[in-house]
Amino acid sequence: MNKFKAVFFDLDGTLIDSEYFYFQNWQPILAEEFAVHITFEDWIRHFAGHTLAFNVETMRKIWNIDTTNEYMWKRTRAAYAQSDMRTIALMPYAKEILEHLKEQQVKIGLVTSSFMTTVDTVLGHHDLLSYFSLIVTRDDVQSPKPDPEPYLLAAEQAGLDPKDCVAIEDTITGTKAAKAAGLYCVGVSKQPLEREKLAVADQLFTDLREVWNYLKNNIS
Repeated sequence: MNKFKAVFFDLDGTLIDSEYFYFQNWQPILAEEFAVHITFEDWIRHFAGHTLAFNVETMRKIWNIDTTNEYMWKRTRAAYAQSDMRTIALMPYAKEILEHLKEQQVKIGLVTSSFMTTVDTVLGHHDLLSYFSLIVTRDDVQSPKPDPEPYLLAAEQAGLDPKDCVAIEDTITGTKAAKAAGLYCVGVSKQPLEREKLAVADQLFTDLREVWNYLKNNIS
């Protein structure tokens, strides 16, 4: 295996501890407007790592909820604004791993299904935007993860062959995208449900400190 020339990070659940934030905002909407009561485990099982359009379709398939992407966009964005996304914490060791990679002069990319507004709000608040030499968001692609387009675009922007890049992902959705694009994929999650799905990743770790211990011997 060649040493990696670029490291591409997912955002939600990988660099920022956002899944519980999203659950806390979706759960009351589902309960109050559609009489559907979900647990955090339900959120991880059915919603985590997916786009809003996918989640709306999940609502229809599982609970027969008849709503639209536009409506859920407005409702969830209003809830996020009220909750203040700047309160979302970084995942343990997120800043440290970015600092280590920057010191090693490795290209660092962000590849996310979130929109740039979310990236600016959260990573801007934590002063992390400057670490990334490229950022690919939902705004930049026609087909988000699990389609390979986001990672293919990131590799193109980095001027690298996908096989020279490694993706860091916490969900099967992103892992499928990275693998389909020809990248090596490192899974990272402490969630039992996600870890079961992430068995298809090339490596699987519990946290970003473990990821760094792996990467420091595998970057050029």
